[in-house]
Order: sequence, then structure tokens, then C-alpha cells
Amino acid sequence: MKTELKYGENPHQRASALIRETTDPLAIQNFKSGDAAPFVGSGASWISITDLGRLLVVAERFAAAYRKNVRRALPHLAAIVKHGSPCGAAFGGDSAEVAAASWAGDPQAAFGGFFLCTFPFTKKVAAALKDANAGKMPFLSVAAPSLQSGIEEYIGAKAATRYFIANPALAKIPDHLVGGGEVKSVRDLTLEQEAFNFIPDFAHMERHGTALSGKDAKIVFADLSLAYAVASSSTSNTVTLVKNGRLIGNAVGQQKRLGSAKLALRLAKENGHDVKGAVAVSDSFFPFPDGLEVLAKAGVRAVFATSGSVRDKDVFAAAEKLKVALFTVPDKEGRMFAGH
Repeated sequence: MKTELKYGENPHQRASALIRETTDPLAIQNFKSGDAAPFVGSGASWISITDLGRLLVVAERFAAAYRKNVRRALPHLAAIVKHGSPCGAAFGGDSAEVAAASWAGDPQAAFGGFFLCTFPFTKKVAAALKDANAGKMPFLSVAAPSLQSGIEEYIGAKAATRYFIANPALAKIPDHLVGGGEVKSVRDLTLEQEAFNFIPDFAHMERHGTALSGKDAKIVFADLSLAYAVASSSTSNTVTLVKNGRLIGNAVGQQKRLGSAKLALRLAKENGHDVKGAVAVSDSFFPFPDGLEVLAKAGVRAVFATSGSVRDKDVFAAAEKLKVALFTVPDKEGRMFAGH
């Protein structure tokens, strides 16, 4: 079934969506508003749908990586996407704190973005977000497993211009990647690629530099799981910083790997985050040691990046010298490019 969208990537572009039968519980067509109206076909635009798609990728990849590497019950997750890339994310045990922490990653970037959580969107959660933004709800769209009755009125007068959608499947993210492949049209040429299926296993991959063990390793692996989910869902090149279950810097769409590292650190500093003790994920290898060096010298303690540079040995030596834990797999196995 084909349905018209509100508009395309820009208001002057018409757009439509082809709705097919699906067995995926997290399919976009399974999201509905509080009055049970489908999200697609009830005013959704091209960008709101594609941003929701990116958010689902973040949630799915975090769940898969966390379960593989931490092997504990999956914590609450909140994430924010703006213009196709994540700009906020957090995990933890208290839903309201997780929601507020996701917003605190980069409030200016997150304002007006799409917020997704794996816990019920209640008045308590909404209050935490409003309190973090001078009493106003900062998001145009919210997706959650469920919406508390009356939440639209609680948020305020502009609720009619916002999208509040629910899908119970968000509370039961699977432990494996189930997203489909991708089809894209380029000047009358149709491209198809299979689904992304790489999930890092930090305890069993090549490591250089500082060794980690016990509880310390689990803490690092948890943060790396979120950083991997965010980095692999962002427009490349990307370097992502996470600390204590919070996204603190996500440098996306950069042509230079060193530039990505520097931008991630700058974003963290601009938003008042202390980088010391953070972890980083680079969506491909460091072509020179300089990217790893600026991260390590800023206080980053662990990094996940692929290998494949002709200067890999220099990068590995830098990790040893600077006492940073560098986890790596070959680029052909684990590269995390997205958004092309």
C-alpha cells in the first residue's frame, strides 16, 4: 500500500511511502499514536521517518552489543537523533535520569530532535526532560513502548504539532540484529546491499596497550557498546565518545579521521563534559597515530577502531606508549560506515 507523506526531505518536495507486510515488530508501520493512528500516513515526513529508522538501529545495536559483552539484564536506553545522526544517548537503571542524561549530551544539537526510549514515556520522564530545558519539552517527536494517558496535554499547547508514537516492541529489543538490507536509487541505478550484521566482541578481539579485567572491563565494555551503536549509526566519518553510560561527543560527517577525533573532544568540552576516563569508537581505522594520540592525551582510556592502515604498527605502538586500551578487528570484518 502506498501512502502520501507530509512532505519530502524539504517542504517543497512531495513524498510517499510504500507500506509492505512485515514480520518485524519494530517496523516503522507498527508505530502508532495515542489514538492508535499509524505514524506513517498521519502527518509523518521523510525526515521524521528516517530519523526514527536511525534511532531503531541505535537501540538494536546497543542491545546486541551490551548482551554479548556485558552479559547482564539490558538497562533502559534513551537516544536522540537530529538530521540523521545521534546527538544524545544514555543507558542506566532509572528512566527519568536516563532521559535527562541523553538530553545533556549536547542540548543545542538535540533541541527539536527525535527522542526514543525503551521504557514507558510517563509524566515523570517528561518532567525530567522539561526541567532540563527550562520547563519546555525540547523534542518534536517521541517514540516509546507506551505513552502515559494525558501526556500530550501535560507537555503543553504545542502538543498538536508534535508526534508521540508508541510500539510495545521497544521494551523487548531482541539480542540479535534483525534490520533488513538497504535499497537506494542513484540516477536511475538501483543499489542493494545486505544488512549490517557486525557486533563487536571486545573480550575476544585483538588488543594493544593497557589490559582490562574484571569489573573494570565490564564498565568499559558497556560504554563501548553504546559508543559502537552510536558510531555505526552515524554519518561517516565518525568518532564517538561515551563516559559512564552517557554519550558526551559524537563527531559525524567528517572527511578526516584526525578531524573527527578533535571535533568529538571539542563537542564534549563545549557541553561541559570531562573526557578523562571516557571511551571512544572510530568507525574505521586510524590512518596515522595522530587521531589515537589526541584522544589518549585528552584522557580517553579505551578505544575501539578497525585495523587495515599501512601504519597499523605505528598506531598500535602509540597505544602501548600512551597506555590506552585499543581494541581492533580488521576493517573488512568490522568497518562501521553509514549514511552514504
